[in-house]
Amino acid sequence: MKKLNLIFAIIFLQSIQSSAQVITFEKTYGGPSSDFGYSVQQTDDGGYIIGGVTRSFGAGSWDVYLVKTDVNGDTLWTKTYGGTDWDEGGSVQQTSDGGYIITGWTNSFGAGYYDVYLVKTEVNGNTLWTKTFGGTNYDLGFSVQQTDDGGYIITGYTWSFGAGESDVYLVKTDANGDTLWTKTYVGTSYNWGNSVQQTDDGGYIIAGLTEESIGAGDHDVYLVKTEANGDTLWTKTYGGTSSDLGYSVQQTDDGGYIIADGRIVLEQDTGMFI
Repeated sequence: MKKLNLIFAIIFLQSIQSSAQVITFEKTYGGPSSDFGYSVQQTDDGGYIIGGVTRSFGAGSWDVYLVKTDVNGDTLWTKTYGGTDWDEGGSVQQTSDGGYIITGWTNSFGAGYYDVYLVKTEVNGNTLWTKTFGGTNYDLGFSVQQTDDGGYIITGYTWSFGAGESDVYLVKTDANGDTLWTKTYVGTSYNWGNSVQQTDDGGYIIAGLTEESIGAGDHDVYLVKTEANGDTLWTKTYGGTSSDLGYSVQQTDDGGYIIADGRIVLEQDTGMFI
């Protein structure tokens, strides 16, 4: 994969009286090689947790990278997770016990070329347990959220299961990361889930992409609403005649949903969407 040799920055904005925005602080984290941040959340102590990938540190060619900062963005600690091959973290969330849950993908562990990778840590980032999900082909996790029952919901895509070249992949686990059920969505072409959130009714909303002919363009934003066991209630597509990706979804106060549209990159070496 061709990547720019950059370290990632996190920038926080503050509204001022004119309704414009100014930078309150700007920080960079990383080492001499390539390091990227994919997910950030404010933590209970007012600081921030950042999840991504590092080539500067860790055991492998790429490793999951976790950075904890204070309220000013100054580093409190960093951790890496993974083995000797390629491992990435695409999503991080603080959990109800004060620790963190991270999902991404691993080529160091699991059953296939890449497997969905789930890492649970305690408050200082030390590993409590890890899990992998998937089959003998490519399976990637892009989004994780702790659910009301203390377990986790993960979305991404799978080439190992389902009907298509790749299918939206939804994995529900218990509090220990053990699988309760899995679901795949859509048909015969490329489809994936990029963001998942539990909804007020106990079900789930997933935003991602579909290449099926059900939309208007080459790729369309794909929205899937499920009930609590992952069975589909309805699906929608959004977009124009070009390529559109549902990058993030959130339920709104009125019970509807808001979706952020993103861009599509095809990883040339493996053929994977990233």
